[in-house]
Amino acid sequence: AVPGSWPWHVQLRVFRDYCSGVLISDRHVLTAAHCAKQLRPRILRVHLGAQLRSAPVEGQVFLHVKDICVHPGYSGRLPASMLPDIAIIELVEKVNMTTTIQPVCLPKNGEELPEGSKLYATGWGDVEGMGSVRSEELKQTMIESIPFDSCLKRWRWWHNPEVFCAAHDHGSVCDGDSGGPAVHKADGKWTVHGIISTGPKPCNSPSMPQGFVKVSAYIKDFIEPYMDPSNGPEERRKLCHYFS
Repeated sequence: AVPGSWPWHVQLRVFRDYCSGVLISDRHVLTAAHCAKQLRPRILRVHLGAQLRSAPVEGQVFLHVKDICVHPGYSGRLPASMLPDIAIIELVEKVNMTTTIQPVCLPKNGEELPEGSKLYATGWGDVEGMGSVRSEELKQTMIESIPFDSCLKRWRWWHNPEVFCAAHDHGSVCDGDSGGPAVHKADGKWTVHGIISTGPKPCNSPSMPQGFVKVSAYIKDFIEPYMDPSNGPEERRKLCHYFS
């Protein structure tokens, strides 16, 4: 990826790089629930403005975390594709926006992308297909949304309408990309429609469907209420599953 071209992509770090996320406001990050489950805010850092996985770059920022809110329907006891694999991270302080650190737009509640829509997914995940070799530079791949029925033909156990499928002949997401965004551009505006969740191995198999959390399915009942400043801590805690 060209440095600074995906300014909403963030790295989640627990002593080292761990998962990815996407900046959606000056205080909030979306990620996959399977990345956030059982984490404590005090050990998690959010790395913004990063281009390299493990080397410093000019303009990068590390921020502390105030809260980690896993969707209440996520138990972690079933495959991620069968659960609401989404979580919200609240930062301790507001993000100072720069040319390399910017939030992405959220979709409308219930918004559906037409089949065949082109999206871009980004991450530092595995580049060989089996999870052993992580990319040092932030990578991007174009993917296309495909009909849900096509997913069911490939993955007969997948019956979650709040996940969408995407694939492409020339690239895919892989281990280490979890929690990162799949974004679509329309009318000059980039919107996050998917959170990287799950997929088959080897993950560089041509045209093999990958699973993305459908962000628009969680706007009204999860994302907006949590981000609403008029809701106090107790109201927001009711929206979350906190692992003991």
